[in-house]
Amino acid sequence: MNRFIISIFFFIISFQSFAVLDPYYIRSAMFHQGNESLIPIFKLGERFQLSFDDLIGDGSDYYYQIVHCTRDWKKSDLKITEYLKGAQSVQIPSYQTSFNTFQAFANYTISFPNRDSQIMISGNFILEIYNVDGEKVLERRFVLYENLAQVSLEVKKTRNLEVAPFKQNIYMNIDFGNELLQNPKQNVNVVILQNGQWYNALTNLKPQYILGNQFKYQYDEETNFWAGNEFLYFDTSDIRQINNNVSKITRSELYEVYLYPTKPLKENKTYSFYQDVNGAFKPRNKFRENPNTEADYTWVYLTYNLEKLPSSQKLYVVGMFNDYQLNNDSEMKFDSESNTYKTALFVKQGFTNYKYVIADNRGKVLEELNPDGNFYETENIYHALVYYKNDSDRYERIIGLGNADSKLITN
Repeated sequence: MNRFIISIFFFIISFQSFAVLDPYYIRSAMFHQGNESLIPIFKLGERFQLSFDDLIGDGSDYYYQIVHCTRDWKKSDLKITEYLKGAQSVQIPSYQTSFNTFQAFANYTISFPNRDSQIMISGNFILEIYNVDGEKVLERRFVLYENLAQVSLEVKKTRNLEVAPFKQNIYMNIDFGNELLQNPKQNVNVVILQNGQWYNALTNLKPQYILGNQFKYQYDEETNFWAGNEFLYFDTSDIRQINNNVSKITRSELYEVYLYPTKPLKENKTYSFYQDVNGAFKPRNKFRENPNTEADYTWVYLTYNLEKLPSSQKLYVVGMFNDYQLNNDSEMKFDSESNTYKTALFVKQGFTNYKYVIADNRGKVLEELNPDGNFYETENIYHALVYYKNDSDRYERIIGLGNADSKLITN
């Protein structure tokens, strides 16, 4: 399938019911340090990168802007000079063209901090990418934090016996040490994330106990998460090799990878462990050195044996590879002839974690209906962000970060 056909395909789906945030030709946008794609939470001043591919591949000029946001991801009232040292709307200085791939593309990488942009404060930020015509083609959230408070997390089994087989509970302790905080009970806010996902983040949590300079959160229900199941995966690092999840591989203009049909794992009613990377996407080509430019693009065909959902619900396939976006590109379509849900993903070669989610027509993920089930044994990574502002401050800093892995879950 050539690039013209790809263009037409994505042009058609972009005019269906959901707006596509990323245009068809922008792919594989991810934050990373080195070659490791990461949940975008970084220490203030720490070096990190954002990269993305342009499938048109003609070396277009792109520009980036950094936008400071409030805790709930609304644009803040800060002036640019209050959070950014350097210029705004900076041209991405260089790119690399693909090498020895069937799908031509240009890979763009931006490193932060750089000589043009140094972020001076912690908090929530959005990195926006614009083309030469001033049209936004990409935006991604990232978080910068400071180490001013010690944050410890524990993953516990919930005490609510009705949902104990399906949920995980988070205990948290924040130690502010010698930090002098103004009205901390009012001015400290906490956000807890599961696998870096914002759609099910827990917010507006207040401490259950305050002991000196320590805040303790030991709730039975307020800090519960649906546990979900392990992420599914496919590995196209060796595009000529059929592996456990791949039934066949063909090639016309591009490689086409057909995964074995799967059925909802919740039907098994028992949890089975297998190692995942908690939703991450790792581009790579087993026989090449530089995954940025030498990992090709493939069509990956998925089939899911799920009964047709009511009209108020839709099925999506998501992960870090598409930033968990719920849109026409990620929606599974019901095929009445085979009574299955199907889709084709256009994904860069490598190791891809993904999962199926059910959402309502407003885009709210219905975690309790997770088609692959919820099992308290599931291995998840949790992050806690501690936000704080003085009474006179105009923005919230992030003064602490905690994390925990549910494989250490306790009673």
